[in-house]
Amino acid sequence: MTEVSATLDTLLQVVRDMSSGRPAHLRKGDQRDGSIYAPTPQIRTALQVALITGRPLLLSGPPGCGKSSLASFVARSLGFSYFEFVVTDDSDPQDLLWRIDSIRRLNDAQLAKLTDDQTVFTDYLEPGLLWWALNPETAGRRGSNGEATRPAGPPVHLRDHEASREGAVLLIDEIDKADSSFCNGLLVPLGSRQFFVPEINHMVTNGPERLEESPLVIITTNNERDLPEAFVRRCVVLPIPGPSAERLVEIARLHFPVLDTDEDLLSRVRELAPRFEFDAQDHAHASTAEFLDLVEVLTTLDIDLDSADWKLIQQLVVEKPIMRRNTFSQW
Repeated sequence: MTEVSATLDTLLQVVRDMSSGRPAHLRKGDQRDGSIYAPTPQIRTALQVALITGRPLLLSGPPGCGKSSLASFVARSLGFSYFEFVVTDDSDPQDLLWRIDSIRRLNDAQLAKLTDDQTVFTDYLEPGLLWWALNPETAGRRGSNGEATRPAGPPVHLRDHEASREGAVLLIDEIDKADSSFCNGLLVPLGSRQFFVPEINHMVTNGPERLEESPLVIITTNNERDLPEAFVRRCVVLPIPGPSAERLVEIARLHFPVLDTDEDLLSRVRELAPRFEFDAQDHAHASTAEFLDLVEVLTTLDIDLDSADWKLIQQLVVEKPIMRRNTFSQW
């Protein structure tokens, strides 16, 4: 992997010139390979502000509006490494920093493999994703000053992608799934871009020589839970509205190039799109991914939108009447 440093001006220009791309792989479900996205002017501006200030970019909006898929697209566009952390209700902020593999250490002790020079925690230290994003060199050495006896390798969260520049995009997805203590535990690490590992007496930091490679942290929230005010203050915040019918058609054309040459098919997609628009309260019958599922069926099967078969397909892909009995009463 060849990595080159990039000045801030270079990165800002890349953001300004970002193209929507074309799918590198056959689209299946909610797969996020980062090869395609339709960035709006507001998104481009927010990305530039986050790069300039070094603040996390907090994207808020309803599920299915395209928040999470932006991060991998930006990583590909900037040539950065990509890391992804999906928050759950039992996530701990420590998970993003480091952890001690206590089970492995206990096994080594029981097997008499724990020698005197291994009593330190270095070999049993597992760097977290924020550590990899901040300083991959020290993460690879597990914080040791010299060459690690058991080097660590960075996790791979984006297939068929090799970083061409020093720097990283870290996605912290659905942060509102956790309680306020998760956000509060990240105030200092995300705000100062550093944290201390007491077990090995080591400070993980970008360092002055790595300021240009400071990671871009993108955080998403579905607004299911209010985030602490102190946390929000440390972020650049951009609400992402649900896509309009026009934007849905634009997204479909990016994912399915056949729509550019098949007017009849494009006409049927335009007829379908308004059913998936978000209303003024950012509510929609279904997500953009489900809309794309229906478009994929349209591009594969020669089917009429007024047919009984199409009504069944809508039930299978979108309405899901057993689970959405009330939501889809208006369809």
